[in-house]
Amino acid sequence: MTARNIRSTLIASSLVAAALASGSAQAALDGRDLDGNLATFEAYYDTDLDITWLGNANMNNLMTWDDATTWAANLSFTDGVNVYDNWRLPTTTDTGPAGCDFANSGTDCGYNVDPASSEMAHLYHVTLGNQSVLTTTGADSGAHGGGVNPGSTLDNTGPFTNFQSNLYWSGAEYAPSPSSAWVFGTGDGFQTIFGKAYSFYALAVSPGDVAAVPEAETYALMLAGLGLIGWRVGRRG
Repeated sequence: MTARNIRSTLIASSLVAAALASGSAQAALDGRDLDGNLATFEAYYDTDLDITWLGNANMNNLMTWDDATTWAANLSFTDGVNVYDNWRLPTTTDTGPAGCDFANSGTDCGYNVDPASSEMAHLYHVTLGNQSVLTTTGADSGAHGGGVNPGSTLDNTGPFTNFQSNLYWSGAEYAPSPSSAWVFGTGDGFQTIFGKAYSFYALAVSPGDVAAVPEAETYALMLAGLGLIGWRVGRRG
């Protein structure tokens, strides 16, 4: 068996073990390897939104909107075979009347916004299960007293690293005033708009599943095939 086949077998074996350990249940965020190091995940596939989130929620610190959009568009990772370079900022959808429809729930602007109004809102409220600082009636929700970010509502950061309790840029401009863009505040679960010249954080996403991991059954067949190749090579030797 060649060194290349041995390496392929080892990689496949480790992925089979991981798949079998996870069972049939699918998490909302599935780890994805982008640099060829199977011991770490650089991104997470969101099974609800069908997008892949960058695992590092603060790669470049504070940026203006223009700098953040340029940064995301120029992101590139490689595992030595594949190149992952299709990145952007999360989207926001202006629902209802054009502009910020401020409310304490169910709209595109304010607290407890409709998760369908933005990818960040869905990640924050649905996937990670964080609350807004106010309830739907405007009362204090009591969700800003502890967790991993004391004083904020960002109690669950999931598998992400460097998740900031602050404002994150959306890739969507604010239609009534193109000099502004949508943002999501992870410190209090608040969605609103700000001028593009301000400096906030950015978390990149890529459409679809950038590096899908085959099911355990697929790897089992792969291992069986590699084993047969190894057996034949051994017979010839």
